[in-house]
Amino acid sequence: MMTKRLSATVLRAAFGAAAASLLFGMSSGEAWAVSAWAPDTYYTAGTIVSYNGNDYQALVNQTDYSSTGWNPTTASLWTLVGPDSGSGGGTGSTGGTGGTGGTTTGTAAGFIYSPYKDTSISMNWNTNTISTNVTGQLSPVLSILPTGVRALTLAFATGECGSESWAGLGGSTLASSNVSLFTAKNVNYVISTGGASGVFTCGTDAGMTTFINRYASNNLVGIDFDIEGGQTQAIINNLVQRVVAAQKTYPNLRFSFTLATVAPAPSGASQATSWGASAPDSFNTYGDWVMQAIQTYGLKNYTINLMTMDYGSALPGNCVLSGGACQMGQSTVQAALNLHDHWGVPYSQIEVTPMIGGNDSAGETFTPSDVDTVSNFVKQNGLAGLHFWSFDRDADCAPGAASPTCNTIGGVGALGYTNHFASDLGQ
Repeated sequence: MMTKRLSATVLRAAFGAAAASLLFGMSSGEAWAVSAWAPDTYYTAGTIVSYNGNDYQALVNQTDYSSTGWNPTTASLWTLVGPDSGSGGGTGSTGGTGGTGGTTTGTAAGFIYSPYKDTSISMNWNTNTISTNVTGQLSPVLSILPTGVRALTLAFATGECGSESWAGLGGSTLASSNVSLFTAKNVNYVISTGGASGVFTCGTDAGMTTFINRYASNNLVGIDFDIEGGQTQAIINNLVQRVVAAQKTYPNLRFSFTLATVAPAPSGASQATSWGASAPDSFNTYGDWVMQAIQTYGLKNYTINLMTMDYGSALPGNCVLSGGACQMGQSTVQAALNLHDHWGVPYSQIEVTPMIGGNDSAGETFTPSDVDTVSNFVKQNGLAGLHFWSFDRDADCAPGAASPTCNTIGGVGALGYTNHFASDLGQ
């Protein structure tokens, strides 16, 4: 499942890592305080300045001499970060360290709406700034994030905790290049691990501490373990045990397990319907291992995030059917009902993540009307979170094979799903 998570293979300019390390080397106060740009002033790569109501980040070491007319709107020298955050950077971390270590984190709200952002898609490899082309122009993701979206789930860290990487980019580089930007904008983030194309492992509590501290700030609100394949039962057991220990140090973080699911409905049902005590298990082997480990090690404070997508063949055992096709909104609801009824997971510990637009499985399309169906269920039943795969796909393109950079449905508009969910959820 989730084969849409493709990692771009790119060459990164040599000065990109240097720019990230320069920004990483600032103290937390320096990283968040944005000074006004001034001509005839030397700026190192990675420096963020304010100019005419916007913040910009230097791409290279430079001096913007008055005689040249250079300023932060010169695209070869600067990149737009977003609207001016003001001196001091708003209400981001006050006790965290901008990704440089420490145990201060944010506090997860009872409900989190955070689209998944594949960091490898449209990454600015010169500055290592998480970016997107969803509006048709390469931009730092924070510069075009709608006001109704207060959090993003950043995907995916893979490898062993403490030495993890992001599509080949080191964890410390990604953190140093981006955490301060999120805190400056006061946008929350969840760090997601694993995914369809990678495995995240964690053999020691010390490694988990190093991993979390790398991204710690008052805007870090969650750690997500996306378990889709390649893990052994021992790897999953280790992850759950690490979470049991980590919760003592980070009591305000949300720890979620993102699992593939089908959505079998009672015979003849064209809408989501509770099975009650006879609800079937909707997970594959990996999901069962996670649930068994949670029970074995006594983990209490967790959420299960259901990947409600890519059900395969349109059969009653896979999804809610109507007109011979999987009804994606109703199937999302059915998967949540089944998890609640079969495993006894409270709705307050269930999250859902549909795939907007065309799914990888032919004939499966999550439409704008499905947004309403899912949002209403989430609100009525007090679910813990709603997300979608993925932010970069929220742009129009013609129906066809699923794409990592558009919705393959058309007629929704750039950021149409993002804003529709936010509106329905009252964000």
